[in-house]
Amino acid sequence: MKIQKIRGQKRRSKNIEDWIHANLIYNKSYFFKNHNDYCKVIVHPWCDISIINSTIPEPRRKNRRKIIAGLLDIYESWKTELDSLAKDYYLKIWLFEPYISKSQVVCAIDEKLHIYDNTFHQSNPPKAFGFKSYGELEERIKQYQWKSFEHEMTLEDDHLGEPEDYRNLKDYIETKKWLAKKLKKPHRTFTLIENGIERTFNAFPQGTIWIGGR
Repeated sequence: MKIQKIRGQKRRSKNIEDWIHANLIYNKSYFFKNHNDYCKVIVHPWCDISIINSTIPEPRRKNRRKIIAGLLDIYESWKTELDSLAKDYYLKIWLFEPYISKSQVVCAIDEKLHIYDNTFHQSNPPKAFGFKSYGELEERIKQYQWKSFEHEMTLEDDHLGEPEDYRNLKDYIETKKWLAKKLKKPHRTFTLIENGIERTFNAFPQGTIWIGGR
């Protein structure tokens, strides 16, 4: 698969700044209606879906640091607002490594306070946070408590489905080959029971999710 080239780095930097400023104040009407909210990295081109069979490379160097600094800015701004509520709340940064563009700030209150408690599988053994890899942000990031979780791609056991589920037989055969190759790679298997029905899943490691807060 081809790696798509990112052009106009100065323009990307400005887009990141606009994203930060647009999200420093959380959406109160949405939050109090739904009791949770989140802020993803909605910055072109990293939030886009490639339609030309190419991979969009992750932000690097200055833009990578700017996105991480933006997540910290948004977290700290939301924290000031949430502290004024005088009630328990969930507020964390989900920092994906190496897929920084998937990172987000997440918050919740009331009946949704604990909905994220088991969202991710905790690393075993726990990983050590590499503060020095964040350069000028090192001291600021050290102010947070971080725990490591597994970033996984999850496929249900019956992911393949039946030939009639596909546009044509060729697509079915290609997916079957891809899945067989995938299942030979290291992964973990787990089961969930939903509405009395047991479902089996295969989880493939993609990286690390650092969940942090102050």
